[in-house]
Parts: sequence; C-alpha cells; structure tokens
Amino acid sequence: MLAGMTSAHTDPLSPSSQPDPAWLGEQIRQLRKLRQLSLQQLSSATGRSIGFLSQLERGKSQPSVSDLNKLASALAVPYSVFFSQAPQHERGLVVRQAHRPVLHYAEGVSDALLSPGFGGELQLMLSRFAPGASSGVQTLTHGGDQGGMVLCGELELWVDEHCHQLQAGDSFSFHSSRPHRYRNPGTVETQVMWAYTVSN
Repeated sequence: MLAGMTSAHTDPLSPSSQPDPAWLGEQIRQLRKLRQLSLQQLSSATGRSIGFLSQLERGKSQPSVSDLNKLASALAVPYSVFFSQAPQHERGLVVRQAHRPVLHYAEGVSDALLSPGFGGELQLMLSRFAPGASSGVQTLTHGGDQGGMVLCGELELWVDEHCHQLQAGDSFSFHSSRPHRYRNPGTVETQVMWAYTVSN
C-alpha cells in the first residue's frame, strides 16, 4: 500500500493522473506473464473479476487507485511503476533515469529495471548490494542466461560449488540453470550491471 493512502482514495484516477490505458494495460500484461500468473490467479489476488482484468490489459477499463495498489502488491512491484511512462516516441526504446522502476528487497538488495518495459527476452538491471547483503543462503536456478559487470565495490559470486571474488571492472556470464548465489563481502555498496534472458 502506498504510504499515506487511506480507504477514501478508491475513486478512478483523475484524467490528469491517469496513465495511458493502452500503455498501462501492456505493463500489467507483461508483468503478469513475467510472474507466471494466470488471469484467474491475478483475479484471486486482487478481488477483481477476470473480465475486468482482461479489459484492463487491453486498455478498455479504467482502474481505481485501490485497483493499482492491489495489482502492484500482487505483481510485486512498486505502485509508481504504473506511472513511469515514457513519451510515446520513446516507449519500448528508452528508459530515462528518473523513470526507472526500482524493487527494494529486505536483504539490502535493490534492482532498477534498465530495459524499456517488462516484455522481451533480454532484461537489463542495475543491482545495488548494501555491505553484507546477499541473495540468501539458498542457491538459485532458473531458465535463460545471465551475465554482468561489477561497476563498483566487490561481489562474491558462487556458481556451482565455486566462489569467485570479483572486483570493479570484472565481468561474468553463465547459464542460469547452474546453481548460483551472490553476496557483497565488502564494507561499501556494490553495484552490478546485470543482463539476463527470460522466456515469454
């Protein structure tokens, strides 16, 4: 829930604050597919009908502030993602720094989306790791490939059973099906430019 929001703010958004319906619907559809959720699952999570959500994804429905908050929660993204739209001629091509969607995790890690939208097979991220922050003790595995470069700080990268100590300027790549995890072992923030492929 957006900070400071009350239950009184449930009316449809005013025309001045309403995102373009077609753009908004496409963001919701791409995010839902990225999270591998069906319309039925999203309906259960938000309390809105499948018909409404289907129309919303096609730019045919107008959501309320409450709807967008529920969608943001169900899709695990910040509420502001739904308002970070680029000018028409830049959509799908350019992401301005001020409009990057950013996800913050409890472990002291944040990911800023550098790609223009959530669709497509190639995604670019700028990851920030606070000192001591990690992806967790459990290794990760998923489809696609990934790689990146350490921009500043240092990164402890585990792939399979091997630990690689990376410094600023070092780069890496591997298939994401290989068990992996990572951690900032240093005393300053680490930043990593990350690229990975996903299946649509």
